[in-house]
Amino acid sequence: TFQFDDIQQVSECPAAPPAPSFEPITFDDPAVTYTLRGFNGAEDSTVVQDPTDPTNNVAQVNRAADAATFAGTVVSTGPNETIPVIPLDADNTTMNVRVWSPVAGIQVRLKIENSDNPAVSVETEATTTVASDWETLTFDFANQAAGTPAFDPAASYDRPVIFFNFGVDGATAGAQTFYFDDIDV
Repeated sequence: TFQFDDIQQVSECPAAPPAPSFEPITFDDPAVTYTLRGFNGAEDSTVVQDPTDPTNNVAQVNRAADAATFAGTVVSTGPNETIPVIPLDADNTTMNVRVWSPVAGIQVRLKIENSDNPAVSVETEATTTVASDWETLTFDFANQAAGTPAFDPAASYDRPVIFFNFGVDGATAGAQTFYFDDIDV
């Protein structure tokens, strides 16, 4: 037989840590682990010193001469190849990425997906307008790429993937080096 009386809470339960909030991906914060995983001809993706500004770090993508038309690079700062949830909704559907391309007029595709269910994704494209210089491209997920799922404003997207010269294989384009930085909403 057990008896008890006068139950009191003597201290508050510790609060759950807040979910990480989205911060621009700059490749410069020493407290952040930036991970790049290239695939299908973009395996040589890494964080390097900006070729135009030695005080800045950027991501470098070496697209091989045998790259597939969909060679790309997954960008992550957290576990399971994720970043904090990207704050997009019905009224805010764009992301910006600063890119450096050796050629003007190429397609850059940006895909965002849900790491728990990669079928929940959206892809859109922007076109470079300058060669061998930095420019900021805006990607509007409300205008998804043909044949890809539509943007779902209720979905959580936490994994970006970037594809340089999307739709052109390495045999046609040859080996190329691209850079990107400052992924932001």
